[in-house]
Amino acid sequence: MNEQQLRDFGARAEDLVEIPDLAELEQRGARLQVRRRVSVATALAVVVTVAGVAFAQTHRPPTDDRPVHPTPSEHARPYRAGTMKTLEEGTYALHPSFVESTLTAEFTVPRGWNSWVGPNRFDGHAPGRSNEQALGHLTWYVGALVLEVDGVNTDGCGAPVSGLLESPEDVVRALRRAFSMEVTRRPERVRAFGYPATRLRLRVTQAAESCRQDPAVFHSAADDFIQYAFTGTLLDVWVLDVDGVPIYVQKAWTPNAPLHIRDQLDGVVDSIRISSAE
Repeated sequence: MNEQQLRDFGARAEDLVEIPDLAELEQRGARLQVRRRVSVATALAVVVTVAGVAFAQTHRPPTDDRPVHPTPSEHARPYRAGTMKTLEEGTYALHPSFVESTLTAEFTVPRGWNSWVGPNRFDGHAPGRSNEQALGHLTWYVGALVLEVDGVNTDGCGAPVSGLLESPEDVVRALRRAFSMEVTRRPERVRAFGYPATRLRLRVTQAAESCRQDPAVFHSAADDFIQYAFTGTLLDVWVLDVDGVPIYVQKAWTPNAPLHIRDQLDGVVDSIRISSAE
């Protein structure tokens, strides 16, 4: 390529390629840096705001150990335990200790739940079957309980002796040795439902299947013996210290329970409110 051809090539290149304005590039770079700084500042503000809300919702001052005493709801319906009837969707109230007690537990259930000692749900239903008949055909189960437990069966088949457990510590010690139960999560001290509590997880073992009659694991001051017969059922348990009274809160489920039913169970337990008329 001779000198004239080189000059012609350079001229064509100038016509084809737009030379950038360096001043405009500097201005664009400055605007981009400002936008980046604003974006980072906004993101940090969002993070700080969310963290502040989470802290406010989940933390109380370390010295504030006072129980929370919410006002009983005026719209809660009396809970009819043990009817084995499908409950209407809504909020219910029961006495976890005994009928004359001023202590009240409220909870909310969605549509389709059953009335047992505590609200529960299971499959096995079919046209013409009652809820009680469906129990004989179930493949999964979930349920919640709020009770004052005063007896735990630690001896094997048979009924627990009532009235021996007077404090939350008594109940926790007995639960660690409960018949046909194994501890899968060791007890830990927490705050739950507005009160000091101990939380642990249990699993129902096959030991109960050797009993000729349904084994009674717990005895409550509110009801007769409570039966468990579903091997493999997991129990998240909170033993609350409600002004010295041991209140037992339980979330139970079989591992094969559908996820949306498990979500319903979580909602029922999260809705529990312990209150007193005094």
